[in-house]
Amino acid sequence: MEIRAVLFDLDNTLFDHAASARAGLDAFLQHLGTTSTDDLARAWFQLEGTTYDRFLARELSFHEQRRERLRQFLPLTGLAVPTTDRLLDGLFDVYLQSYQDAWAAFPDAGPALQSLHDGGIRVGVITNGNHRQQALKVSEIGLGPVIGRIFSSESMGHAKPSSEAFMQPCEILGISPAQALYVGDNFRIDVEGARNAGLHAILLNRDAGGPEGTIQSLSELIPLLGAGTGAANDSITLV
Repeated sequence: MEIRAVLFDLDNTLFDHAASARAGLDAFLQHLGTTSTDDLARAWFQLEGTTYDRFLARELSFHEQRRERLRQFLPLTGLAVPTTDRLLDGLFDVYLQSYQDAWAAFPDAGPALQSLHDGGIRVGVITNGNHRQQALKVSEIGLGPVIGRIFSSESMGHAKPSSEAFMQPCEILGISPAQALYVGDNFRIDVEGARNAGLHAILLNRDAGGPEGTIQSLSELIPLLGAGTGAANDSITLV
């Protein structure tokens, strides 16, 4: 089956969220007058994951998950928790500005997406998150010109790994799931979710290799797909 579109996860696939968030946290803690440590960073990322999952499950609003993160994190630093939403939001804005200042794409993202685009393969993003923030990331890290559509869980009403989160973009793009390839860094959410919806899927593991269907760099997509021909390389099995 010809691959007509390659759809990507955003955070930690195209966009280096981990590095940006750590830089933002370090600057935030410096602003608060305390020292960043690996233990605090681990706690911050753990809380980010649990509160964001509650946002995706519609248990918390986008802004409330930020406030809840601070309510649980600040006591770990020995600092008092602001008593109003306005004060919590103002404090989170300090972190957010530092995080945004550090936003960056992975070095292999731009060249890979440009090659796919130039080869006539449609490029898009399926991402869990607030649509405005995710679209701003794409624009600010310079990938906007080669990404045709951004499908966020907020705009679709469905979050990965639900099949609807993958099938709806295919329907909008006018392609069958079998004509789409999805690339992401989380096996359960990205790879299993996409495959369950009928898409091909590839795991991106930048730190180590893996089983068939795993790549370590986005540059591996170009020879894999035979970009420029619009068809998958017959020597590669897409699953």
